[in-house]
Amino acid sequence: VGRVQAVDTVNLVARVEGFLQKRAFTEGQEVKRGDLLFVIERDTYQAAVDQAQAQLASAQATERNAALQLQRSQELVKTNAVPQATVDQNVANEGAAAAAVRSAQAALEQANINLAFTEIKAPIDGRIGMANVTVGNFVNQTTGTLATIVSQDPIYVLFPATAAQVLDYRQDRKSTRLNS
Repeated sequence: VGRVQAVDTVNLVARVEGFLQKRAFTEGQEVKRGDLLFVIERDTYQAAVDQAQAQLASAQATERNAALQLQRSQELVKTNAVPQATVDQNVANEGAAAAAVRSAQAALEQANINLAFTEIKAPIDGRIGMANVTVGNFVNQTTGTLATIVSQDPIYVLFPATAAQVLDYRQDRKSTRLNS
């Protein structure tokens, strides 16, 4: 007597929180890698992306202004129209503005990642099981498994064997090699 076991098993979980808006599969159906399975409400995450884009645009404008002020002060210091301290301050301001741009870019990237997590897609080909959460429920990382996908091809077939059976098998293989 043996049993069949999937090579790959994936428990789908929510990586962001929100209300489950859509379930795009029928329990027991075959799914392909990349198929959309669940959708978590996206509005909040889209707003975060929009806000991060605005912050990035603002930081870029501040950086351009700091660069222009630095360039002007570097020209004026040559004619002693501004002190070197002003140039030094403008160098620092430009560095801070560049850092603010990098920070805003990182925030935008994180907002886009969170928005992408509102769509839960199949990471493997296989058969999807029962949905543990229905549309309308609030989900987050602590909700647990939303559904499970198990691969169908290839699969393992496992046979239990006693220690005596394994030793007999090894002995038979050994005698077969010697007789060959």
